[in-house]
Amino acid sequence: MNSLPRKAAISKAILVDIDNTLWDFATVLYEKLRQLNHAVPPPEDWHCWDFWKGYMDASEFYRVVNEIHSRQEEFGIYPDAPEFLRNLKEFGYHITIASHRSEDNMVPTLKWLNRHNLVFDDLHLSYDKTILFPRCLAVVDDSPHVLSKAVEKNLVATGLEFPWNRGNGFTLHRDLFHVFNFLKREFSQDG
Repeated sequence: MNSLPRKAAISKAILVDIDNTLWDFATVLYEKLRQLNHAVPPPEDWHCWDFWKGYMDASEFYRVVNEIHSRQEEFGIYPDAPEFLRNLKEFGYHITIASHRSEDNMVPTLKWLNRHNLVFDDLHLSYDKTILFPRCLAVVDDSPHVLSKAVEKNLVATGLEFPWNRGNGFTLHRDLFHVFNFLKREFSQDG
């Protein structure tokens, strides 16, 4: 892999998603969507992120997503999330937590990050993470759309493996320990 764009990045910044990267958003989303329509399939059958189409309209779906994000501080984390972020920090990376959510959810998101002692340098909430790509080396996300755009920009694109991102050509992992080791190997090749 060509390492020139990585070395040209402004800093050693890594974008880290929240939903389905630092916590199990899919399970909570599924439970909430089932309250609207019992026919919604379980996460193991979400073979694309637009799985919800045909079960409800976009306004209902995004209302549920926003409701979950507004209550973020009520939810737990993946057990390996704190160590993953600490390891990135110890290796000198600038961690930008970047989530596809409304800026109105800044307070509950910050409370959740702090409650779980998740280390980070910046928090970016918006509906377009790609604006941050010019200043980063890697993207850790579950969205095949975000990962594809990162690859187009010659960034390291990785994350946890789920049915909706499987088979898209990304290097995906079963846990954050393996994500960290992959990133460590990728960047040790840069010298």
